[in-house]
Amino acid sequence: MENIQEETRMKFTKKQLQSMINLELEKEHGLNDLFTMMVNGLMSSERKLFLSKKEDPSNKGNGYRKATRSGIGTKLSLSIPRDRLGVFKPLVLGLLNEQEGQVKHLCFELYGKGLTTRQIEEVIGNIYGSSYSKSSISRITTDFGALVDAWLHRSLDSYYPIVYIDALHIKVRRDRVATEAFYVLLGLKEDLTREVLSIVNIPQESASGWQEVLDGIKERGVSNVGLFVFDDLTALDTTIGKVFTSSMQQKCILHFQRNLNKHIRATDRKEFAKALSGVCNPDHPSYTADQAKSRLAEVLHQWDKRSPKLKATLQRTD
Repeated sequence: MENIQEETRMKFTKKQLQSMINLELEKEHGLNDLFTMMVNGLMSSERKLFLSKKEDPSNKGNGYRKATRSGIGTKLSLSIPRDRLGVFKPLVLGLLNEQEGQVKHLCFELYGKGLTTRQIEEVIGNIYGSSYSKSSISRITTDFGALVDAWLHRSLDSYYPIVYIDALHIKVRRDRVATEAFYVLLGLKEDLTREVLSIVNIPQESASGWQEVLDGIKERGVSNVGLFVFDDLTALDTTIGKVFTSSMQQKCILHFQRNLNKHIRATDRKEFAKALSGVCNPDHPSYTADQAKSRLAEVLHQWDKRSPKLKATLQRTD
């Protein structure tokens, strides 16, 4: 029978085959049906070639298993060939799986940019047709959300020598697109590696907001922090003193310098930055706090008349 079928197939000319394909394409899901036949045929040929190598003579074909994969506008109904030893893996199936992985990655990216499930569905629909339903996209984004939630609530070390707190300003879509601050808590571990402890969004800085953030890392296992380094963030210093009572605090030198520049005329800022560089010298091992205070007093004396507000600002941040 196989020989008869083989001879029958060999009698078709290219024009006849093209005519048959054209007729199939005129059907509603003709393209997808042809693609399904092609994929099934490729996998069957792959298995035949795989078994012909006779790496293990006892291994033979073992029927097919049904599966679905995303196709062109709809799902592919596949018959995946099996072998007795379970070692055969069709290459073409791997390519289809890779496509689904790329779609998931695309959904994650769009979800992270603030698009809704409906908007993501429209984008995927324009690219892949109706292969991915609203429920499929929703499931993918839900899976992504679960991964993010698990990361945000994972257990942390009990002790971090230093925790840095700084802000990233990102455009976020809610009722409209606006820039919001997301605060990153970066912990320096005892082995000198770094770990992002948390990323939080606080619409308006406040003692209650920082209380929730610090209580959150405490509940996840952090019991002691040697030093907190942060910018002049509203109510953060007093809240740290309540939650981590034994921790030291240090304002970020870089932000400190930038904030001082606000009180200097634009034409004088280059000169002021040069003078201030002699005060802020944290990388020199022999540099002491008393030396820094002495040099700072000299700078204040030099710039007191040119920038009267500078001294008052420094006294507030002392």
